[in-house]
Amino acid sequence: MATQTPVEPRQTSVEPRLTSRLDVPILLPISVVVLVVALAFGGALYVLAAAALIPILWAIVKRPQRGVLLLAALVPLNGLFLIFPVPGSSGWKETLTGALLVLTFFVPSDRRPPAGRRLPGWLPAAGLYVAVGVVSAVTVWGSQALVGLKIDFFYMLLAIVIWRAPLSRRERDQLVTIFMVVGFITAVFGIFQQIVGHATLNSWGYEYNSVIRFTSGMRLRSFSTFNQPFPFAFYLMIVILLGLPFALSDLKRWRNRLFLAALPIYGLGLLFSYVRGAWLGLGIGLCYLAFHRYKWLLLGVPLALVALLFLPGGSLSNAAFQSGSFTARTNLWSDRVNQIVSHPFGGGIASTGAAASKVADAAHQSNALLVQPDNSYLKTGFELGLPGLWMQVLLLIALLLWSRKVERHVRGDDARFVMSFTAQMLGIIVAATVSTYFEIFPMDVMFWLMIGIVATIDAGTEPEEDEAAAEPRTLAPALRPRFP
Repeated sequence: MATQTPVEPRQTSVEPRLTSRLDVPILLPISVVVLVVALAFGGALYVLAAAALIPILWAIVKRPQRGVLLLAALVPLNGLFLIFPVPGSSGWKETLTGALLVLTFFVPSDRRPPAGRRLPGWLPAAGLYVAVGVVSAVTVWGSQALVGLKIDFFYMLLAIVIWRAPLSRRERDQLVTIFMVVGFITAVFGIFQQIVGHATLNSWGYEYNSVIRFTSGMRLRSFSTFNQPFPFAFYLMIVILLGLPFALSDLKRWRNRLFLAALPIYGLGLLFSYVRGAWLGLGIGLCYLAFHRYKWLLLGVPLALVALLFLPGGSLSNAAFQSGSFTARTNLWSDRVNQIVSHPFGGGIASTGAAASKVADAAHQSNALLVQPDNSYLKTGFELGLPGLWMQVLLLIALLLWSRKVERHVRGDDARFVMSFTAQMLGIIVAATVSTYFEIFPMDVMFWLMIGIVATIDAGTEPEEDEAAAEPRTLAPALRPRFP
C-alpha cells in the first residue's frame, strides 16, 4: 500500500488577527474618555483641532513632500491671522520648515533619492553669500544677528528639504494647481477689498499705514490675505508666470481652461495692488515667455490697454506714472550710495529695511530714522558691504544661467516648470531694483521653493509617491506608466 504523507495543518497568523480585533474595543473607550474629559474642561476646540491636525501630521510624517505642498498652500493666507489671531501661530512657518528638514533624515533608505546626484552650479555662490552674512552676523551679534540671518537665509532650508525629499511629477503638478487655486482666492479677495473700502477693513482689525495703504488720489491698495500690498502683488506675479506655460500647453485640461478664463481676475487683483515693481516684473517675465515660446502672448498687450480704459478715472495713471515716489527713491539712493563707498564692508546685517524695523520693535525703540532703501541691492550693500553685494549679484546671475541650462535639456512639464522659473528670475531681478524683494514674506519662501524644485529636476530624480507606487516597477514594460 502506498503511504500517504501526512498533511500538516495550515498555519494561520492568529495573533495579528486578534490584535486587530482587540485594537478597536480597547481604543474606543479610551478615546471616549479622553473626549469627555476634554469637553468637560472646555477643550472642545482643541479636540476639533486635534481631529483635523493629527491625520495631516501623520500624512506629512509618512511623506515630507506633503508638508512642502501644505506650506505652499498656507503661507499666502498667513495675513489672515491679523484679523483671526491664534495664540502661538506666529512661528508656524519656521516650525513646519524645521520639522520637514528633520523628517527628511528619517525617510526609509529605499525611498530616498540616489546618492551622488549632480549638485547645482549655483551652490558655490550661495555658500559664499551665506558666509558673508554669517561673518556680518558675528560682528553685530545678539538679536540683530538672529533676525538678519532668519530673514536673509532661513528659507534656504526649504530648498534643502526639497533636495533631500524631491517632489514627484504628480506632486509638482499638484503644486502648480495649488498656486492657481490660491492665487485665484487671493485675487478675488483683493478685488473685494476695493468694494468694501478701507473703513470696513479697518473695522475688521487691519491697521492704517502698516496694512491699509493708499496711493495717489487716496486709492486703496489691495493687500488681500497678506500683510501688505507688496507680497500680494508679487505673489500674483509668480502665479501668472507659473500658470501660463502649463495652461497654454494643454488646453484640453479643465484646470488650465479655468486658469486662462480667470486671467482677468488675476490681472485686476495685481492691478489694484498698485505695486509697480510687480507690474514691471510681470512684464519682463511675459516678454521672456512670449519671445521664447508663446509669441502670441504679445497680442494681449492691446487687449490690456483697452481694458485700462474702463478703470476708475485717473486711478491707474496716478499710481503708475506719478513721479513723486520714484523721485524720492532715486534721491535716497543717490544720497546713500556714498555710504557703501565709505563703509565697504557694510553696517551689519539687519541694519536697514524690515529687518531693522523688527529689531527696533523688539527693543521698543523708534524706527522712524531707519533707512528703507526700497532696493534689494542697495539694502545688501548697506548691510553686507561690497563683498555681500557682489555675492548676491553673482548668485542671481548663476541662478539665471543655470535655469536656462536646465531648461534646454528637460522635456514636458519639467521644461515648462523650469521655463516659468527663468521668467520669474528675470522678473525678480528687475523688481528687486525697486523693492526689497528678498526680505518680503512669503516671497522668500517662494523663491527657495522654486529653486529647490528646479534643482531636483536638474538632478533627474523621480521619487515614488508612496509605498504602493513602487509596485509598477515589477510590471511588464508595456504596463508601466509612461510620462511625457
